[in-house]
Amino acid sequence: NANRVLELPAQRAQALAHKAESASKAKSEFLGNMSHEIRTPINAITGLAYLMKKTRLSDKQDDYVNKIHGAGITLLGVVNDILDFSKIESGKFELERLPFVLTSVFDNLASIAGPKAEEQGLDVGFFIESDVPLRLVGDPLRLGQVLINIVGNAVKFTEKGGVSVNCRLEERGEDAVLLRFTVRDTGIGIPEERQHLLFQSFSQVDSSITRRYGGTGLGLVISKLLVERMGG
Repeated sequence: NANRVLELPAQRAQALAHKAESASKAKSEFLGNMSHEIRTPINAITGLAYLMKKTRLSDKQDDYVNKIHGAGITLLGVVNDILDFSKIESGKFELERLPFVLTSVFDNLASIAGPKAEEQGLDVGFFIESDVPLRLVGDPLRLGQVLINIVGNAVKFTEKGGVSVNCRLEERGEDAVLLRFTVRDTGIGIPEERQHLLFQSFSQVDSSITRRYGGTGLGLVISKLLVERMGG
């Protein structure tokens, strides 16, 4: 009958949507399961290139090894972004709950972002306000990942001036605190009409950015998902 004829396209569309969702989930699960197998050989390449740099090499060999090491680090960053995104999408991602000291997260952040900022002639400041408790329980690795990503972007897109990172206490409960992390820079900025692209997967605010600065367009997507998992 007429009602039956009208129902068929809707049912078919629903079946196709379910099939596409299942295929996407299967792909994410596959990448999540393959993370160790993919990362291990890349780590071996970068590690061996780093060790080779410490041996006696000719100028040409040294140049080649530096390029191998740099390309390996870049590739590892891309792979890590894709695998983390796949892991979160497939629901196989869990945050740790470990005791840690907040200053150690900031020290690690400074050691990673500091040299690049210094190379560009930028001033970088890290500030933890006095009422912030330093001994916490949470996932220091993932907190550090978010901060490294955002501060790395700030340094990358700032040609002169500086970058500052601040942590202050927003709320204190009986067994939990809410901390606000703020990153400010004097960089190129983002036009308001294009800010909606910031958290879209595999996208950049400007396609020329990829050509000039590189990146997967996943860093902020992953950071947003991690912050949401932490209750932020």
